[in-house]
Amino acid sequence: QMNRSRQASITKELIEIISGAEAV
Repeated sequence: QMNRSRQASITKELIEIISGAEAV
C-alpha cells in the first residue's frame, strides 16, 4: 500500500509538470 501511495504522488507530480509545460 505504501508503494501505491508513492506511485500516486509521483503520477500527480508528472501531471503537474506536464500541465505546466503545456501552459507555457
